[in-house]
Amino acid sequence: MKKYKHVYDYYRNAILDGYLKKEDTLPSIRKSCEIFQCSQTTIEHAYEQLVLDGYIESIEKVGYRVRLEPAQIKMHKEIESTPAKEYEEEYDLDLRPRSVSLQSSEIQTWKRYLKQAFKAEQMSSYGDPQGEFPLRQALSLYAYKNRGVMCLTEQILVGPNYQTLLFVLCGMFDVPGIVGMEHPFHPQAKRVFESYGWEIKEVDLEHLNDIDILYINSSSSGKKREPISNEVRDRVLEQAEEHDFLIIEDDYNGELTYRSKNRRAMYSADTNDRVIYCGSFSRLLLPSVRISYLVLNETWDQYYRSHKMEYGPMASKLEQMAFANYIADGHLERHVRKLKREYRDKSLLMEEELQKKGFEFFLNEAYLSYLVHLPNVDQKKFKELSEQRGIGLPEFDEGWMEISFASLDEDSIADSIEQFDQLVKESTLS
Repeated sequence: MKKYKHVYDYYRNAILDGYLKKEDTLPSIRKSCEIFQCSQTTIEHAYEQLVLDGYIESIEKVGYRVRLEPAQIKMHKEIESTPAKEYEEEYDLDLRPRSVSLQSSEIQTWKRYLKQAFKAEQMSSYGDPQGEFPLRQALSLYAYKNRGVMCLTEQILVGPNYQTLLFVLCGMFDVPGIVGMEHPFHPQAKRVFESYGWEIKEVDLEHLNDIDILYINSSSSGKKREPISNEVRDRVLEQAEEHDFLIIEDDYNGELTYRSKNRRAMYSADTNDRVIYCGSFSRLLLPSVRISYLVLNETWDQYYRSHKMEYGPMASKLEQMAFANYIADGHLERHVRKLKREYRDKSLLMEEELQKKGFEFFLNEAYLSYLVHLPNVDQKKFKELSEQRGIGLPEFDEGWMEISFASLDEDSIADSIEQFDQLVKESTLS
């Protein structure tokens, strides 16, 4: 079990069993470090999770105190009596590439902006189908400064996630055609195109023809999931003009460059109106904060605006207004800088441990993970053992497995790779 989970369970059970009652104050972080003989990071992570789950609250100049009413405790117990299959499975060690780092200070900041937005007069209306103007304005400045994407506020379309925005975009195209995608195909994007009757064609970025759209993840491209180079970017743009196809650039986590050099989006180099840009923030804030955006090129911007009132609002207006102010006040850029430092340190620690164990691997920077080659593993046995030991791992992909360091504490990375290595050894075919 992770160290923070032990602390989390201790205080959670104390609250549910009545030992800690509403408005009782928990020990300070320093005191809990002494009680549990662990690091400050571990205690902070446990307290953050207790805040997120609603058991405690952080009060300025007071500390952390219990927030659950007796009736809420009763409801929690009733919910927990529901069969476990109704819930997403939790693991003692979760290496799946789906989590993010939780920072208590940033959670509290985000909650403050949500409260401010909730009090605003604008909350009495449904909102703009294209996305709230203050957010689109903030995003246009942010995209230019951080990704080199120069666009007008009117070109931005806000949605809850990029898959929803892709559905909207595909709905604007007259007839289905052929979309080129690199292997491995992105499953969510592939699903959208197939839903509209598009043919999916595997492509090599060096030779692009006979396609109507190229869908490209510019921050995690090809078999090694690397950011595309300027040379490849320019060649793709030349081919788009030569062979007359549209490019949809998925710039997932493009600004989160903690091991590679800062780079500009493909959109920034487009001079022929060939690129539609997509950005997302779920890995920069919390996965539960669902805000993504498209930057439409001139052709499709004109089409959308002429049909704008045929669409309804998509992303939460409350989150949009909170996020607009969060960006405008500089919190997003400061948060990204902190994440870069944290993920750089975590990635180096995991890389060192993987090297010690002799694994073949490479970094997927945008997805905060390493792809590890496991060519001689009995996959069925590996999965059975990982489930028995409470270790969350993704599925194999052609002999490779992607494991993430994002949500791990730095002091648990060595032990995590030790457990992973043990699984591999016990599952290796003789």
